[in-house]
Amino acid sequence: MGMTSKERVRAAFEHKTPDRVPCFLKGVDVAYGKLMKHFGVDSYEAVHDKMDIDVWNLWAPYIGPELPVQKTADGHDEFTHEFGYRYIMHWNGAEYNAHTTYYPLQETETIEQLDAWTWPNPDHFDYEAVARECGKHENRALRIGWPGVYQFVTNLVDAEKLYIDMATEPEYAQHLFDKMVEFELEYYGRMFEAADGRIDILCVCDDYGTQNGMLFSNDMWNQFFAKNTKRLADLAHRHGAFYLQHSCGAVRPIIGNLIDCGVDGLDPIQKVAGMEPEGLKADFGDQLCFHGGIDTQDLLPHGTPAAVTAEAERFIETLNKNGGYILGPSQDFEGDVPVENILALYAARRI
Repeated sequence: MGMTSKERVRAAFEHKTPDRVPCFLKGVDVAYGKLMKHFGVDSYEAVHDKMDIDVWNLWAPYIGPELPVQKTADGHDEFTHEFGYRYIMHWNGAEYNAHTTYYPLQETETIEQLDAWTWPNPDHFDYEAVARECGKHENRALRIGWPGVYQFVTNLVDAEKLYIDMATEPEYAQHLFDKMVEFELEYYGRMFEAADGRIDILCVCDDYGTQNGMLFSNDMWNQFFAKNTKRLADLAHRHGAFYLQHSCGAVRPIIGNLIDCGVDGLDPIQKVAGMEPEGLKADFGDQLCFHGGIDTQDLLPHGTPAAVTAEAERFIETLNKNGGYILGPSQDFEGDVPVENILALYAARRI
């Protein structure tokens, strides 16, 4: 008898050989729409069932006061996020992308002003929805998370000001990151409590790398992000979950730092220098579970199904030795990825 999805994913994180490589699916609405049409179904859940996907993402929806929507001068709907920033949705020819139009902490300069700002209220989220979703997906591995230590802050203040503050006002910048993580610890903590031991993965998103290298030196990464990464990893571990760090880009220089903070897995393994699967497995394969890796920038939108399957087989053969790998794309499937290439990626699970 084979493993359940939950057992399969947990085996991968524990570096035990699963009955087959576990997999996850993530994509923009347009990609899911194509898959629903292909399978003749009408929900994301049904797509996951049809494709035998092992991981299910869940969250606590916002249920606080109504958030305003207003019109920009050129006629776009400008939405307000529960964190106070505003954004418009821009169609890029394949799917919609959110563009931040207002940064609520852009003019903030002192720690006292940060403390006085109205931070998101953890009471404004529906944690009972987490328990309901857990009950609907008992056999799947369950994952929560999104905002991390750094990336979400760039919706509150633009990146240029943030980087200048990190260099010239480090105490202020650290307080900003700490305030963000204080909310996250409460928010994720309540989700864990609502799930009552059923969540398997906490995944937070912080893009510390570019396609050519790091955004920060190792010393600066340790200075601003190590403490809070460890706090979030400790939270996951207290609730019997694994901590999965998402970071795009060439982040090999900080992989050792992440391991020191208690990180259990790394996503998305973008196709950039230093993130080749052979080297990652050789140097870190006994300490990290690798998550993703099949290239969404060139291969999936432009390659043949045979080439996609061959690359997925390479990743499985390299990274799935003694567990330690969860198959999936290196980013969300975008609207320009053909359905046949999505299916070809998961066809590699036969090996």
